[in-house]
Amino acid sequence: MPSITKQIMSGAKWTSISTMCITIIQIVQFALLGNMMTLTEFGLVGMITTVTVFAQIVLDMGFGAALIQRDDATERQLSTLYWLNIMTGVLLFVLLYVSSPVIAGFYQREELVFLIRILAIMFLIAPIGQQYQYMLQKQLHFNTLSKIEIFSNVLSFGYLAIAVFMMDAILAYVISQVLLQSSKGLLYWAVYRKKWHPAFVFDLRGMKEFFSFGAFQLSSRLVNRLGANIDMILIGRFIGAEALGIYNLAYQIVTIPVLKINPIVTRVAFPVFAKNKYENSVIREGFLNMTKMLALVSFPLLIGLVSVSDAFIAAVFGEKWLAAVPVLNVLAIVGILRVLMNPNGSVLLAKGRADLAFYWDSGVLLLYGLSLFAAVQTGNLQTVAWVYAIISVFNFLIGRWLLSYVIKLNLSAYFQSIMKPFLITAAMGIIAFGVSLGTEHFSLQAEMRLAISVAAGALCYLFLLVKAYPQTKSKLLRKGRLS
Repeated sequence: MPSITKQIMSGAKWTSISTMCITIIQIVQFALLGNMMTLTEFGLVGMITTVTVFAQIVLDMGFGAALIQRDDATERQLSTLYWLNIMTGVLLFVLLYVSSPVIAGFYQREELVFLIRILAIMFLIAPIGQQYQYMLQKQLHFNTLSKIEIFSNVLSFGYLAIAVFMMDAILAYVISQVLLQSSKGLLYWAVYRKKWHPAFVFDLRGMKEFFSFGAFQLSSRLVNRLGANIDMILIGRFIGAEALGIYNLAYQIVTIPVLKINPIVTRVAFPVFAKNKYENSVIREGFLNMTKMLALVSFPLLIGLVSVSDAFIAAVFGEKWLAAVPVLNVLAIVGILRVLMNPNGSVLLAKGRADLAFYWDSGVLLLYGLSLFAAVQTGNLQTVAWVYAIISVFNFLIGRWLLSYVIKLNLSAYFQSIMKPFLITAAMGIIAFGVSLGTEHFSLQAEMRLAISVAAGALCYLFLLVKAYPQTKSKLLRKGRLS
């Protein structure tokens, strides 16, 4: 049996390819929307995104993780799960359609009624392939999953790039999201239906174990997402759509790496950890290697972004969005911590401790909710961002303690695994920031300042990376000779 690190790296290779492609597509997409939309319209995107996130979690009901974690699911149970997903999708469509005026009233934006009703269509189609996705994931078929995700994102963006010039940008965006989720569901079904198809049975009595695990997982994910999105909800309600547009742009920029790196972790780590659930030493080894890998990828992306944030915003989104720069710089702290915290969930679920994840997330939600509710009363976005960052630091530290309890993780070993990547990235950030400041004196356009600063930072990072990890150079040279 391959070592846990090899299993993780093999799965991560395909998922990384998918992630890189999708990240590029999303950056271009947000640049397009940022230039085509007003600040208020971008705020509506934040409101719609929040609704979508919660509805997708309810659609899963925690059964996806239960299916991957359990090795003894019967054909009868699998078929029941499938039809339960289909029925949940129909129920979500009805609930969103009926409750759209209530959601619009909460945000005081009437246009949300029509947009949410269009969005709800995805929940009639996506569930067709949802269980097939989990089966592919359980069997570690990450190459197939990656190809489907790349194709669906290209299809969705291709539609958006054309439609945004033919209709309201916000409507084009909503339809593109329906197309994205629906095409993924249909493709998962198409590639796996010959290997398995559900029988026409529905037996809830045999689902006790799935409901027990899934209930905690569903509750934990809902609480976790509420904690992660409560800032958006409160800003949209109490400060307004334009302020949410500014905040949402900054938030989306710093979380694109998070949302795209996270699937590499959860999709690969959870099934691999679950196969080794009784061996804490094996999970610790995989967890520390994964943490180092995440740090080497996320630190330069987010710290580098802060170093050139003003030039980046002006060049990519236009000067009308410069108010987002101070918020972005603070939220980068949140982005880094969220990447580092992501493997926590995979470990807890693999150990069968969805209950711990739920209790932890519930406590954090209460803390986030009270703190951010107080922060939005100031009407200042930077205050909201700083409060969010401070609570995230506290959440991160609690998470380290929890892992030391569950898998006996040595905290010294953990911080040692991220120290070298942090020092390398800090040096890179100083260089990039210095170059960015220096280029201001030459009256260069934002695009040129950004290109020069990024090039200087990237060269610095690669040089220090090879110095700190000599084995990286030998691997690159070896691959170069083979090619």
